[in-house]
Amino acid sequence: MFKVEREGAVAVIRIDSPPVNALSFERWRSLPPLVRELEADASVAALVFTGLPHKHFCGGNDFKEFAALDAQGTSQGTAAVREGMRAVYQSALPAVAALHGAAMGSGFMLASACDMRIATPDARMALPEVKVGAFGGYSLISQLMSPGQARWMTYTGRPIDGTRAYQLGIVQELADTPDAVLAASIALAAEIGNLTRDRLDRRIKPVLNQLDRTALWDAYDIERLLAIDTMGKVN
Repeated sequence: MFKVEREGAVAVIRIDSPPVNALSFERWRSLPPLVRELEADASVAALVFTGLPHKHFCGGNDFKEFAALDAQGTSQGTAAVREGMRAVYQSALPAVAALHGAAMGSGFMLASACDMRIATPDARMALPEVKVGAFGGYSLISQLMSPGQARWMTYTGRPIDGTRAYQLGIVQELADTPDAVLAASIALAAEIGNLTRDRLDRRIKPVLNQLDRTALWDAYDIERLLAIDTMGKVN
């Protein structure tokens, strides 16, 4: 399934499915309970997803598995993918995607479900589903980029590299090598974990998720309530 290693308060989740780290529906189904297990561990402050030591971050779904499914199987399989990504997105634990090689289809969506992304300049991200008569991912990636860019990626299936993703704000940092990307991702996750302990422990991300889905001034009031609650406890 997924391999988990600890770097202090950071849980490093390795997508271990060579050669391209494609994810079967079984693997997707294993992700929500894994995230819940890590959330239940008070010593875990943040998550990092990586495809190392393999060549790619994640090649997306196993299309051979898709091709063998009937309508009911497809519905169940896509639901497993949805719940896997939702578990990462809705987790109170901040998540960083360490991108190298390819992040294709649901692999790109998994990275988009994380809070932040660090990549090599030559990492490739795409939604190639349209090229095989499928569709998916727009609702997630449109949270990271302009609607026009998200539609361009959805309509064309063309990839963008890490440098372009950084220019668009999809990726927050670049690092030269996959190992450097992972190291930077762990460092960022550790920094976030250290800053959000104590009063803000596991409280910022749920509020940020709510703010992203809320009108401006309603969102401001939600943010203000958290500020009041935490500042009121300063000794």
